[in-house]
Amino acid sequence: MKKKNKEESAGFVNCYADKLPYIIEKTSVYFRLRGSQQLAKMGCPLTIDQFITLDSIAFNKGICQRDLAKIVLKDRSNITRILNILEEKGFIIRENTSKGNRMVKMAKLTPEGKKLVDKYSIVMTNDLTDMLSEFGAENLKNIKTVLTSIIEKISKNTNIQI
Repeated sequence: MKKKNKEESAGFVNCYADKLPYIIEKTSVYFRLRGSQQLAKMGCPLTIDQFITLDSIAFNKGICQRDLAKIVLKDRSNITRILNILEEKGFIIRENTSKGNRMVKMAKLTPEGKKLVDKYSIVMTNDLTDMLSEFGAENLKNIKTVLTSIIEKISKNTNIQI
């Protein structure tokens, strides 16, 4: 007699929670929770959303809020709220500038923000690398390729506004 795994015992087989889109979402949630726990363990004064936003600003010099929102997958009101918090904490400054014929706000790290990114970014990246190391570089490359293709397919066939 075949032994049931946890998902089968819980009744998850063939329902939406057993389908690839949900498993991808669940993986994302687990990574976010892991990141939150790592930041808290290190005593970082940021939430995972604030850290991802600050890290994205660090690696995309002079990025405007609209482009930043697309990178971190937040709508404009959420990215504005996160940037307000980062600015209040002294980790970023925002400057008005023109892009083409329109005015945009660009986010830049302050020296304090740079120190924070330098302190935590490498640790967080190393943690992700450690978590994924057992899957092998070739497998991870293939997974990334497939997920990128799925995102492109969904983007072409869905009106997504981030």
